[in-house]
Amino acid sequence: MSATIIVDSGSTSADWRAFAGSEIIFETQSSGLNPLYLSEDELRNEIDKNLKPYLGFQEIKRVYFFGAGCNTTENQMRIQNVLSLFFPESIFHIASDLDGAAMGLFGKDEGIACIMGTGSNACHWDGKTILQKVPSLGFIIGDEGSGAWIGKQVAADYIRGMAPEEIQSLIAEEYPKDIEFFQKKVYQSNYASRFLAHIGGLIGLLPNHPYTQTIYRSAFHAFHNRFISSYKNMDLEYGFIGGIAITMKNIIEEESAKLGLKIRTVSHKPVDGIQDYLKKELYPEGR
Repeated sequence: MSATIIVDSGSTSADWRAFAGSEIIFETQSSGLNPLYLSEDELRNEIDKNLKPYLGFQEIKRVYFFGAGCNTTENQMRIQNVLSLFFPESIFHIASDLDGAAMGLFGKDEGIACIMGTGSNACHWDGKTILQKVPSLGFIIGDEGSGAWIGKQVAADYIRGMAPEEIQSLIAEEYPKDIEFFQKKVYQSNYASRFLAHIGGLIGLLPNHPYTQTIYRSAFHAFHNRFISSYKNMDLEYGFIGGIAITMKNIIEEESAKLGLKIRTVSHKPVDGIQDYLKKELYPEGR
């Protein structure tokens, strides 16, 4: 039986799964494959480095790639150009990470899908397609409530000496308190959002610290004000997905309850839900 590959890619990491019916053939992970930040050569090298041990053992009929930065035709074609080097006979379906998140969270049901990972976004999903979404705008002018957004707040407080001593010491274990170092990492690197998200993740080592709790609640409300508020008149369930969503799960549930939002689920990754959705369409007999 021919196989199908699902790729769910954020800016930090990408999850790969090959399956046929109910059988999972292989799973692996690569760094994030965001065509906004990486050239085709960089994308190709990353795939080649991580996928080579799994290639050539089974016919891959279809590749479903859901990725950050894949919301324009130009970027979708860049991803397809690279994937076609590894899967020349396959049929490609390239869509945004938001499409994958919505499919994984809600399947055939209607709902509001929310991504809180390295980046952030939200959309109204009708069970087949995205009906409405707010532009994410990327980590420099958007991505409110994301890991990169949190990282910007933490990095600024660290450099300016405004973070509590425990937080300052935690970050100093990995990064120098050097303005030039941070400026190069943010303004002269293709991996700036990944770098910021890592800094933001460090405060998760002190999850109950008042500073961490304050930053997380600020992140949720920034996300709500920029994304969720667009759907406040819709009587629908909300689903959250991503590493930041899982880290902030309790806060998301608490703050959502105060706002009267109905939470369906908070999940780390959408691949299981995507497979369930596609399996019913591609392998209707469950073979």
